[in-house]
Amino acid sequence: MNSVSATVTSEQLINDVIPKLKTVEFILESKLKAAIENSKDAQQQEKYQVYQQEFQLELMMIQMNLEHLLTRYAHIIKPEGRRAENTYLELDDSERVALSAIMNLYNKVSELASTL
Repeated sequence: MNSVSATVTSEQLINDVIPKLKTVEFILESKLKAAIENSKDAQQQEKYQVYQQEFQLELMMIQMNLEHLLTRYAHIIKPEGRRAENTYLELDDSERVALSAIMNLYNKVSELASTL
């Protein structure tokens, strides 16, 4: 999923978007947190703390809008009694912004993680 359009497939959501979000959460909760705790340089520690705060705020907005999307399309993503089909899901403006933000945050956090 390179750019965010007005739709996303349920397969892209489950196999691309959500794993990227989980990766971001893992990096923030493990690597960045450890870097903050283990940093001996006060400036570096402060820089990491600012990153953590910025990323956490962005993550909160993303999670709210993604939860809305998952709730709205729960009957398609996790249908009762049958296997889910790959379906195009229409995104509202907030969901579109959130999916774009996931991709951007994933790239920023991955880049940061490579330097920790």
